Amino acid sequence: MEQLLLCSDHIPLTTSIYNTFIQKYMPDANGSYVKVYLYLSMCIQSGEKSLSITSLADLMENTEKDIIRALHYWEKKGLMVLQRDDTTDTITAIEICNPDTPDSPQSIPANNRITSQPKQKTLKKEDKVQHPRGTDIPAAAPSPGKQAEETAADSLSSQEITVTEEQILRLSKNEDFSWICLIVENYLKRTLKPAEVQLLTYLFDTLHFSKELLLHLYEYCCSLDKTNVKYVQAVALSWAEQNITTPEQAQRQSTVYNTAHAEIARALALGRPLAKIECEYAKRWQDGWHMDLAVILEACNRTMLAIQKADFKYIDGILNNWHKENVHTLQDIKICDEKHNRKKEEAQRQNAGKSPAKNMPAKKTQFQNFQQRNTSKAEIDELEKKLLTR
Repeated sequence: MEQLLLCSDHIPLTTSIYNTFIQKYMPDANGSYVKVYLYLSMCIQSGEKSLSITSLADLMENTEKDIIRALHYWEKKGLMVLQRDDTTDTITAIEICNPDTPDSPQSIPANNRITSQPKQKTLKKEDKVQHPRGTDIPAAAPSPGKQAEETAADSLSSQEITVTEEQILRLSKNEDFSWICLIVENYLKRTLKPAEVQLLTYLFDTLHFSKELLLHLYEYCCSLDKTNVKYVQAVALSWAEQNITTPEQAQRQSTVYNTAHAEIARALALGRPLAKIECEYAKRWQDGWHMDLAVILEACNRTMLAIQKADFKYIDGILNNWHKENVHTLQDIKICDEKHNRKKEEAQRQNAGKSPAKNMPAKKTQFQNFQQRNTSKAEIDELEKKLLTR
């Protein structure tokens, strides 16, 4: 990118910032925007001449689009005037204005402003839309029929979420959403990935998660050291299913999850929170049948050994049999197992004591069905003599 021309009518020895900026503009601005403003003020007042968007982005450890977004923000506030190339519309010069008498949009020369409306774009499946935090995310606007087909997902963590181009464009001007993205990046200690930005967009604009609930969501997942986007999505959608709208409600639900639900999910190697129907199973086992958590986990272990997969119907079958036997603790399971083993051994002894000849009728063959002659011993002896004399 070409070098920027920095313009100012004074170059003091020190960098001075107007109190008006600190009192009026700084409190409401994004922290990264403030850093850009302060650094540019220093560059202009010190006579810096070799500065570009690229070098500024490298210095701030941001993307070039983040820097441009900050410049547009201050231009909108009337604290900067951005001069643009007539052909490419790229920024070629920056002028910082006096905060006490900021330029209004009318005072900016017409050739420095974008007067043409952006063209409407029909997004293809592979197209991407720029997010306000500088991350490209896939844009999708599926038809209602397509959305209805996608509602049947295998699990909360694999459920597909979609955001529209209209949502992306609208949130690009939403300072609250940009602030949320910035705080989440601080939690994660890295730049948001495209899938994470898409998830935040969906939760904020489609499910209407509050700022407080979104931040609590990432605080909770970070506390568990589970920041994978699929895990965060599963937790968030689980909260949505349970109509959780405040951090306090989420905290109460998390307390329950961190005990029984977490142990069940771990025993079954789910790698995600329990889905709503799975929570209903767990509630029946604990509240309806009054079984200890250790009993439920034993049923989970036996299920995994028997069929090598998490099947809540199979677990429910085991626990239902124990419920009929009035099993509530591990000691009850031991007694039930001993009773079952005694019945099994008794049945084996009874089967071993029975003679197969007595119990099973001889299978009739064609030879056995032949009508034999009743020959006496004298007749047999006489027959032998005749054969010997031949």
